[in-house]
Formats: sequence, C-alpha cells, structure tokens
Amino acid sequence: MNDAKFSLGARVRLLADEREMIRIHPNQMAITYEVVRIVPGERDGEAKYHIKSDLEPHMRAVGETQLAEA
Repeated sequence: MNDAKFSLGARVRLLADEREMIRIHPNQMAITYEVVRIVPGERDGEAKYHIKSDLEPHMRAVGETQLAEA
C-alpha cells in the first residue's frame, strides 16, 4: 500500500466530513486513534483505514479524507 497516507500504528484523529451519512460527535473528534489496518480503496481508489482507540470497544472503518495526523 504505497499510496496510503497513514501507516500502521500511526496516531490519527477524525475529521468532520459533511458528505458522509454518519455524523461524528465532537467528543469522537477529540479522541486519538491508532491505525490498525489499511484497506485499498475498491471503488474510488481512496485508502480505507481501520482505526481503534482504547476509549472505545470497537474499531472504526474510515476513509483517508476523514483522518488527520494527531
């Protein structure tokens, strides 16, 4: 995955994306997440990431445009 902006283990935070159907609560945007998996984009070519925080019991799947460096 040379086209991925973030690498495994990178610390990231969520960005609000008005195009998405699921809205992100401001509290979630304040959390730092770790990239645990990188998935190639199938339809649009944008890398997808599985991210995880110790503060949440689940992983999240997000697109590259929804993330920023922490």
